[in-house]
Amino acid sequence: MAARSSKPRGRVWLWLVLLALAGAGFYLYLERPWERRVVAVAVETVTPGTVTQALAVNGRIAPRHSVNVRSAVSAQAVEVFADEGERVTEDEMLLRLNTSQPQALVAQAQAALEAGLVRQRQTQAAFDRATALGDNVTRSSREDAELALASATNEVERLRGALDLSLNELALYTITSPLTGVVIMRGVDEGQMVDTQTELFTIADLSTLVVETDVDEVYSARMRVGLSAVLRPAGDGQSRTGSVSFAAPSVDSATGGRAIRIAFDEPVSLPVGLTVSANIIVGEHPEAISVPRGAILTEAGQSQVMLLEDGVATLRDIAFSDWPAERVIVTSGIAAGDQVILDPAAVKPGQAVAPRT
Repeated sequence: MAARSSKPRGRVWLWLVLLALAGAGFYLYLERPWERRVVAVAVETVTPGTVTQALAVNGRIAPRHSVNVRSAVSAQAVEVFADEGERVTEDEMLLRLNTSQPQALVAQAQAALEAGLVRQRQTQAAFDRATALGDNVTRSSREDAELALASATNEVERLRGALDLSLNELALYTITSPLTGVVIMRGVDEGQMVDTQTELFTIADLSTLVVETDVDEVYSARMRVGLSAVLRPAGDGQSRTGSVSFAAPSVDSATGGRAIRIAFDEPVSLPVGLTVSANIIVGEHPEAISVPRGAILTEAGQSQVMLLEDGVATLRDIAFSDWPAERVIVTSGIAAGDQVILDPAAVKPGQAVAPRT
């Protein structure tokens, strides 16, 4: 009985072996591992040409000249004469503060000066009499009259200076515009108490607008006055041209940025604070060799590209000028006519490859 039951199991194993052999044969027929497989890859033929290096930054519209107006004294605002958006001229009155205290000081100084002038006239008359009497008065009397006149004269000068000082103090209670421009901020209302730290107004000359931005310290050394820029204000489909008009002499240690101002080549009418995308042209390199940044492999500090050479993927060491752009300038390692594989991670060195059509 046991011998008869082993025959069906033997047939099953035979069929399994035959199926496995058939599957292996079908796999070999389809895959043909003995044949060299060629992988189609996207390539770019190296062609020297002019490469422009630009630094993209975002900035905001700002007036070239603006002043924050503060008070030199503390007092209550009585009258406000200018509002946001209004145009003002230089020395035009913006704000009047409560002048009751300085006016009282002026009145006191004026009264003191008038009393001093009366004493000066009296001593002048006494000196004139002593001089007219000549030898009929003692020498000491004439000297006393002269000293009294000199003292009264000096006192009048001191009191006149005190009056001028109090008048100057009174003038501080009237706030005027330091320049001709537009009020872009008003920070005071009638009845408000203000002090020397209160920002009362911001006056700006809107006839000349600039773009204010900053550049990361990594790229700040490339910034200089005169560099060209392409400017695109937010919401404006028209690009404008400009140039760097100011580059801060130092990097801000708090932000790690270097302040930059870009002037428009032609006057513009844009709202202050509007975002502007700026591309600052830092250099143009004729006959430069460039490749897409994605075509570069970096490992252990060494940069490489994968080239298609004689139908095989080949690694090549390169050096390049690192810059925040989609394409970078290769300074050594490849030459005109080389075929760079654009997706080097998709193949391995020595693998058979062909340009993708």
